[in-house]
Amino acid sequence: MNIKQIELKVTELKHRNPFVPFVFELADGRIVEVPHSGLALDETGVGFIDSDGALADVEFKNVRAIRFLIPEEVL
Repeated sequence: MNIKQIELKVTELKHRNPFVPFVFELADGRIVEVPHSGLALDETGVGFIDSDGALADVEFKNVRAIRFLIPEEVL
């Protein structure tokens, strides 16, 4: 996925009704969970408050994949 595709996918997921939690798989192997739709995003990345109450900041250039927390067939 390129940066524009990631931005469009995150926008789509943010506005999904009902919201379904998802994760970013980063190039360095880290997983960042997105537990709610309260996202601030622009063309370079996304920021939000994670489930621990800390600010999470993800740059789209570091995203390898985006996937749902639960398998799509269960949704």
